[in-house]
Amino acid sequence: MNNDTRFNVELPDAPANMDDTEWQARLELALAYRLVDYYGWTSVVYNHITLQIPGTAHLLINPFGLRYDEVRASDLVKIDLDGNILSATDWPVNLAGYVIHSTIHRARPDLHCVLHTHESMSQSLCATNSKVIPLTQEGCQFYERVGYHDFQGIVLDGSEGPQIIEALGQDNHTLVLHNHGLITAGSNAAWAVIRHYAFIRNAEVQMRAMATGQIKQPSVQAMERTREQFEGGSAQANAKVRHPEWSAWMRLIDGIDPSWKY
Repeated sequence: MNNDTRFNVELPDAPANMDDTEWQARLELALAYRLVDYYGWTSVVYNHITLQIPGTAHLLINPFGLRYDEVRASDLVKIDLDGNILSATDWPVNLAGYVIHSTIHRARPDLHCVLHTHESMSQSLCATNSKVIPLTQEGCQFYERVGYHDFQGIVLDGSEGPQIIEALGQDNHTLVLHNHGLITAGSNAAWAVIRHYAFIRNAEVQMRAMATGQIKQPSVQAMERTREQFEGGSAQANAKVRHPEWSAWMRLIDGIDPSWKY
């Protein structure tokens, strides 16, 4: 066992047949799946989170059929960018998950983790004509970082790929899929989950504020400054690690059910 003092959680060493880089990626992604379940963002066995194994063109994705609260690090399926399964598994891979995620991974190699849900609050905002309006401190990180894509049916082929990539652009890390759901992405799972959490909180505030008809939006200068504080790291002040909430989440999930890390 590896006792990581930053997290105060004992993490198992990599299996004998797996290198440490892949195992650490599996632990990271398994925790992300458990967090999505914890916050109730799941749709039973649907939706998906992918994580690119550092230094490779391989992705990890959930086995199609397991609930998110059942996913363990060892259960995750390794695939290539063409959707070929590379690890031993009895489970299939969700085709829609592979199509959307591989499209983003190909076009944006800086976005190593892509998280997609059909969570109801973000779906509610996705069902309006309103753009994302940063109304909270955390919401300011989405200023000029959100793309929009219109619904065309369940994504089972690559025909929408060029439109999705155009909507994502080179600077956005978040996609509003109208009448569909939410995608957030980042250089690792922590960024993707943290952005998902912040987006949903801001969406809830935005929907309630829109109902009053009296929205008070921060100035452009305030939104730009706050966004840079999040992206540059100063928002974390004197924290020992880049994302202290990730450490806290790890302790939370491990206390609930430590099976995620096996």
